[in-house]
Amino acid sequence: MHLMVKLFLEKDKEFILGPGRIELLRFIRELGSLRKAANSMDMSYRWAWGRINKTQEGVGVKLLDRRQPAARGRSWSLTPEAEQLIEWFSTVEQEISGTLQRLEASMPDFLKGEGVGTDPDSTKKQQRRILD
Repeated sequence: MHLMVKLFLEKDKEFILGPGRIELLRFIRELGSLRKAANSMDMSYRWAWGRINKTQEGVGVKLLDRRQPAARGRSWSLTPEAEQLIEWFSTVEQEISGTLQRLEASMPDFLKGEGVGTDPDSTKKQQRRILD
């Protein structure tokens, strides 16, 4: 078993930032295109643009800058604030991950699969399935 936490930034009971939007921003940075970023994540352009707008409204800053017009379609780059947001979110995720690892180390043995009633053969089978 593993401890899991999903990290989201919330404002007025609305989610404005989470791992998916951070991933979208990273794809935009890499590809220079919201459309290509959305396609890479199997989402529509409209849905992706809506998520970016919702996040911009929530954090109160612009996250995308329009580059010089591309031959076809719009080309985007991230603002310094978007870069800061990605960096900050990654730092928070790393901190939380380290905390979860420390807490897992203190997990009771029966949750680690080493407790009474655990069949060692079934644990090995599960491990093999995960690795396959």
